[in-house]
Amino acid sequence: MTLDEAFDKFIEFKQRQGLSGISVHDYVSFIAPFVAQIGGWMELPDIREEQVFKYIDGLYTQDISKATRATYIRNIKVFLNWVKKYEGIDIYTSRIMVPKSNKKILRIYSDDDIRLIFRTIHAESDWLTARNRAMVAVMLDSGLRQGEVCDLLTKDVYFEKSMLKVCGKGDKERFVPLGSIAARYMKEYRFLCPFQEKYFFVSRRGEQVTRDSVKHFMYKLAQVLPFEFSSHKLRHNFATNYCLDQYEKYGRIDIFRLMILMGHEDVKTTNRYLHIANEIIASRENVSHIDRIFADI
Repeated sequence: MTLDEAFDKFIEFKQRQGLSGISVHDYVSFIAPFVAQIGGWMELPDIREEQVFKYIDGLYTQDISKATRATYIRNIKVFLNWVKKYEGIDIYTSRIMVPKSNKKILRIYSDDDIRLIFRTIHAESDWLTARNRAMVAVMLDSGLRQGEVCDLLTKDVYFEKSMLKVCGKGDKERFVPLGSIAARYMKEYRFLCPFQEKYFFVSRRGEQVTRDSVKHFMYKLAQVLPFEFSSHKLRHNFATNYCLDQYEKYGRIDIFRLMILMGHEDVKTTNRYLHIANEIIASRENVSHIDRIFADI
């Protein structure tokens, strides 16, 4: 079997697993350059170790971030592990080390930050302004992914129950909460929108809004805000604020409920938000030992 044939089978395998088109596209994007450089025509047993590591070493000379480099290497290792498991050919997988990315502290938007975000959102018409504010609201207050916003169906918006039914990764459905302010933005948008369609959020022409258009809107908004901003950061903020608000109200954090709301398969993915929230809680509740000593000064 050639490397090209193995790559095609790997992608077909991922599609049969029910991965979204975006996830499959990511596999193609990050693995195809490796296949091209090694030589797709090569038989799997003929691939030499120096070829594999020459490609990986080349990634360290490219002008890409540490996180992007790690993603390339991680995807290559996933592919070669699949070759080892399903084709019985080990292409040096145990020696491929995925570099660790630098841990960045997540920015939690302050109340003033959030007010500024919504004040900054403006489009060429009132209904598009209302649409964009509603999209930001459901990402920030319900934790929706960018693609889930685009795929939200009108029939799956339950204003009377304060919830949404979302179709997430792998076409898995889940219910998420809908706050009253987010609901107000959504109702305003639907009242002003000149189209009543299957999909809740539509384009200027009344078609389903695309991921690229949402990404473009988010990018333009990020250019005028004085802090980092993106769809993914809105979702991060939802998860971290969920933990903080739960702790403040109930004195505990149910990480498994958050896992369900986020649509995660593994609680390990959700635990990062618990860790961030605990850092913030520990900082807020800290009693300064030095302050206590010098309290009388």
